[in-house]
This record gives sequence, structure tokens and C-alpha cells, in this order.
Amino acid sequence: MRDLTLLAQLTDTHVTDPATTEVLYADHNARLAAAVASINAESPRVDAVIATGDLAQWGAPREYEELADLLAPLSAPVLPLPGNHDEGKLLRVCFPKHPWADAEHSSWVANVGTVRIVGLDSTRAGESGAELDAERLGWLDAALGADHTGPTILAMHHPPFTSGIGWMDEGGFIGLDAFIEVISAHRIDRILCGHLHRPMTAIVGGHLAEVGPSTAVHVALDLATDAPPRVILDPIGYRLLAISPDDAEHADWAIVGHTRYVDTGRLAFEPDWSD
Repeated sequence: MRDLTLLAQLTDTHVTDPATTEVLYADHNARLAAAVASINAESPRVDAVIATGDLAQWGAPREYEELADLLAPLSAPVLPLPGNHDEGKLLRVCFPKHPWADAEHSSWVANVGTVRIVGLDSTRAGESGAELDAERLGWLDAALGADHTGPTILAMHHPPFTSGIGWMDEGGFIGLDAFIEVISAHRIDRILCGHLHRPMTAIVGGHLAEVGPSTAVHVALDLATDAPPRVILDPIGYRLLAISPDDAEHADWAIVGHTRYVDTGRLAFEPDWSD
């Protein structure tokens, strides 16, 4: 019996209409295709792919058609969330068999083996920032409070912390204090986020929150208070979470996070340390 559960996180893919005339600084679609091929080559195999938002560039119907085509080769199921660039209704159409919540927000709960994944829609209509209203916080509290004996992963697009990159933090997070109050009352083994286009971590409400790398362009790391918006063509990648029982009775779980970089220019090789 396979005890290991391997989850991949794709985020901020920003898939475009192939006919776009928009000025882009990288081929978003080709970069996503490279990440998909890399995920399929993982050994052991990936059990599910969590896609944490901004999956389309502008939330247009043709972009979701392209997104579906680009993700179709994946050998693992995709668990999608909307980001501020997405159109929630079109995302639901793109993934009609996904267990969407019976609500206006596009949240969901999915089980992958012994792992419970709670997907929380953190989007604010027409805005780049996050918002969690009473309805979504109530839904989250109930989802996290439901009986479950394995680990719980919370996935959301917007990170529930301030990054220090001023222009990315400007959108704000409405309802953040209430969110922290809710999650502080529950066991959550990891929080997976996107939006910031570069890897980072923080402790929120006693839980480790991680931001995955984008498969499009990255946000430049500049913590100066007056830093202008800048992007950088860092290597693309995705996160991997390796989840396995930490003891024979499965009373606790070991969760190890990795970052897989794609198209870095060198393949892995065995060094000669004989000298």
C-alpha cells in the first residue's frame, strides 16, 4: 500500500489567448506546458495538482479553452481555485466535474487519499486584493470543523500576510483578522497560496503559509518602501508536498515541501568528488 501522497501546486499561470496582441515578457502558455510535462515526469507520481488562481490572464472564455488544453495532458487530477485575474463562473465551466461549493463563491473540499484539501475562494469582485466575508468565513469554519483523521491542506489565492513588496500589498485583505481567528481554532497542516509570483513563507494563526512560484513572470524582490513595480524572468517552477505518516498508527503526519524548478538550463548530474 502506498503511504506517500504527493501533491503539486501550480499557480499564477496567466494563460493567454494564442491570438493576443498584448505585450508579454514571457510565453505564459509555453511555460505552463513545460511545467505540466515536468509534473508528469515526477517519480513517484503526483496524486493531484492544486492550481491556486490567476490561471487565466484576463478571465476571457478563449483563455479558459487554452487552459483546458494545456492542463489536459496531466496524469493527475487538477483542483482549481480562482484568482483576481479569473472569472469564477468561467472557471467552473472549465472544470465542470470539480466539487464546487453550492455557493456564490468558488470554494470546495476535496480528498486525495488521506489528505483533505480545502480550497477557499479569496477573491474580491473587480479588485486585485482579497476579501473574506461572513459567508465564506462561516463556510471555512464548517469545512475545517468537519471530522477528518488525516492531514488538512488549506489552499487559497491570496496570501494572508503582508509580503513587504509594497506594490503587491496595495490591494489589501478585507476580513484578514476574522480569517486568522477562524483558522486559529483548527488544525491546518499547511496553507498554500499564490498571487505574489515568487516563493515566500510566513506563520499565520500558528500555521505555516507558503507561496508558490509562478509559471509566468516573477515579481522582483525589492523591500524598499518606494520600490516601483518590477518583474524578473526567474526560472519557473512549482511546489511539491510529500505527505506521509509519521508513525505506525498514522496519528501524525510528515509534510515536506519542495520547489521544482523548470527549464533552468542544466540537467541534474552526478558530481565527481573522488579528489
